[in-house]
Amino acid sequence: LALYDAYREQRSGSRAAALVALVGTVNIPIIYKSVDWWSSLHQPASLKFTEASTIDAQMLQPLLLAIIGGYVLFAALVIAQLRVQIVLGENRSQWLREHALVRTNTQ
Repeated sequence: LALYDAYREQRSGSRAAALVALVGTVNIPIIYKSVDWWSSLHQPASLKFTEASTIDAQMLQPLLLAIIGGYVLFAALVIAQLRVQIVLGENRSQWLREHALVRTNTQ
């Protein structure tokens, strides 16, 4: 996004951002497989989905809990932002005024 906004012409910014996205997309499998390809530089993957994980259970449970918590937080933030965008887009509509009045009168 920063690269897209760095150009004055939208078309040039779009092309540059698309090129970086393509290079990044190609780079993802390379980064993922680098652990297996260059095992002298990295330890083998500890968290595996196709076979038994080599990570200790005392570390695996908090890790999975943190991953799930991150996804739940992300979903909650997306929903909150969606609600804000709906209110901003519909700020002059009648249904929103009625809904806001009902909520303030009941509290």
